[in-house]
Amino acid sequence: MIKEVISNSNFWLGLTVAIFIFMSVYPSIEFHTSCPDARIDQSGNESCIHLKGYLWEVVSVLSLGLDGDGSALSASVDEQQHRNLVPVMTAMIIILFYQKRKG
Repeated sequence: MIKEVISNSNFWLGLTVAIFIFMSVYPSIEFHTSCPDARIDQSGNESCIHLKGYLWEVVSVLSLGLDGDGSALSASVDEQQHRNLVPVMTAMIIILFYQKRKG
């Protein structure tokens, strides 16, 4: 069962599309979402900051450590410097060529 899913190219295409959507949308959501005020809710503020930082690390890893791709949709410095969609788009193109070749 698991071997069939892993060897299925549609699974990998769907996964790369989901990653692409996440990497495209998350920077704008993060930029426009404010954490709770630290004076009112200190633990909520810390949790929010840690979660945002963790998700930015995920975006940076998925960008393969490359600098920004120049297509920032928000004024976020993190997006301009740490998000690069080229590796994910390249993976999608490779999978699509593989599917076309496979028939």
